[in-house]
Amino acid sequence: MTRRAQLLRLLPALVLGGALGGLCIAFWPKAPAPPLPTRAVSLQIPQDQELLDFTVSSDGTQIAYTAIVDGQTNLYLRRLHTFDAQMVPATTGATQPFFSPDGTAVAFFADGWLQTATLDGEGRPTRVCPVPGSTAGGVWREDGVLVFAGPGATGLQQVPATGGTPRILTTLDTENGETAHGWPSVVDEQFLLFTVGRHGRNPRLTLLDLNTGESRPLLPADGGGFAVAPSLFVYARRGELFAAPLELVEPDGTPGPRPLLNFAATSTLGYQGLGRARFAATRDGTLVFAPPNETGANTQLVWVNREGRATPVDNVTTRHGTPRLSPRGQQIAFSTATAILRRDLWLYDFTTGHRQQLTENAGDNHSPLWGPASNDLTFASSRSGLQRIFTMSLPTLAITGPLFDGDQRTPGSWSPDSRLWFHEIDPERGRDIWQWSESSEGPTRWLATAHNERAPRISPDGRWIAYVSDAHGTGDQIYLQEANTELQQNADPLQLSPVGGTEPVWSKNGDRLFFRKGRGLYEVSVHGNEPPPSDPVHLFDGLYLSDVLDNLPAYDVAADDSRFLMLQLDSRATVMHLMSNWQSNIFPPVSE
Repeated sequence: MTRRAQLLRLLPALVLGGALGGLCIAFWPKAPAPPLPTRAVSLQIPQDQELLDFTVSSDGTQIAYTAIVDGQTNLYLRRLHTFDAQMVPATTGATQPFFSPDGTAVAFFADGWLQTATLDGEGRPTRVCPVPGSTAGGVWREDGVLVFAGPGATGLQQVPATGGTPRILTTLDTENGETAHGWPSVVDEQFLLFTVGRHGRNPRLTLLDLNTGESRPLLPADGGGFAVAPSLFVYARRGELFAAPLELVEPDGTPGPRPLLNFAATSTLGYQGLGRARFAATRDGTLVFAPPNETGANTQLVWVNREGRATPVDNVTTRHGTPRLSPRGQQIAFSTATAILRRDLWLYDFTTGHRQQLTENAGDNHSPLWGPASNDLTFASSRSGLQRIFTMSLPTLAITGPLFDGDQRTPGSWSPDSRLWFHEIDPERGRDIWQWSESSEGPTRWLATAHNERAPRISPDGRWIAYVSDAHGTGDQIYLQEANTELQQNADPLQLSPVGGTEPVWSKNGDRLFFRKGRGLYEVSVHGNEPPPSDPVHLFDGLYLSDVLDNLPAYDVAADDSRFLMLQLDSRATVMHLMSNWQSNIFPPVSE
């Protein structure tokens, strides 16, 4: 048989063998693709910018952030294929930005409104709906609906991005101690993540079913969390970021949370008990976060002029609290943290440039207030066990008190007729405002409701009292009414802050009241019985310490109203860190 004939006889077998071989290769299990390498980069913040809030687009190519430049807050856009950030026009005062799903627009809060702005550089922002107070985040769903935290101690609301009347999405369970809902984040078209603030307990991340309205608690978290494909979520807790499996039904033996990194800025305080974490994540796992302030809450005493420029008082950096100028402006009384859960009172003298420690080894001493006599200090202290109010005579440092019994009492203001106004924490109602004089039998309530009233400040002529309250469901606001001595039960105070405010301080002549909202300082004119202007004047923004619980002002005003004594944070965020493709390192794929 010829060689050609042999090949022709073998050809069908070769064809069949090749086909079978190809079939086997087609059905042979393929080796899993190697995971993408983790990427970690740092994005430098321009030196003239003080970073505030930030968010990342769903495709991980853009970061929107707010920053203070020359005393004004604006919204900036950083596209990651470029080196520079561009300011988004007409976004002065913007806070808490969040992207549209396609990344072509961004939503934010400013001037008491929820607003949206396109990122093509054309047109001005569009107002969506009023938000008359401080809020805690929002998210833009695929169906064009914006979900945001209602102002103050309220639940989540939703509104079309094109505008309209917001609709209630969640309601607080106040009977079980819930204080606020906030930091919403999309999981998919059916589920949302959000955070629940709880009285006396840590905030808790929660899963919401939009179809049924039912929610299920997940884990304690500082601020919000984000869903990551295919079935994880990331959240923050005590300076660390964690990743955990996200089960849309009740979990059954799934792995617990695993640490992702331990270098993020987080806090359980503020935002009506919701806390805050400075990070954002996308569905594909792109993660952007800010590092913590390495020096904690250290601050420096500074003078700040009406344009927002700061000049140090001295070169000491420590954990200052509630600075108060003496009546003649020659001294500053303040507190500093000297140990865990302990503060002491100090005095700075402008004439000598020296500091003097006033208390030592006597419990927690804080909230100094200059008394009716120019050489007296009134302050709160736990030296007798409970937090009561004492006085100190200068320069002898002789201490008298407590002035009266009670607990959780913090001095706020002395009136010209030597009445002390203070607030007390009631375990059932929250904070109430009280008054006391040496000639009275004891302290009496002046304003006691189911809401939080605190930080009472009496005008220099003794006629008016300004205070902070969350009485009208829009968060903390500044209110004004006459400082008469009767218990106020059905009072109708005048609201001075249209879209939120804390920390009221009078000018020395009493014709102006200053207050803070977020990072901003505002002033409003007060003239007798005349109503104030509809819009307070915004002076400047800055990274100056505020009282975390918004109880007392963390600043004071010079006699001529030309500058302000404030506590400047001694460091600021200079970078944002970006990390991606981390999932397989935290939860490696299971090999079969």
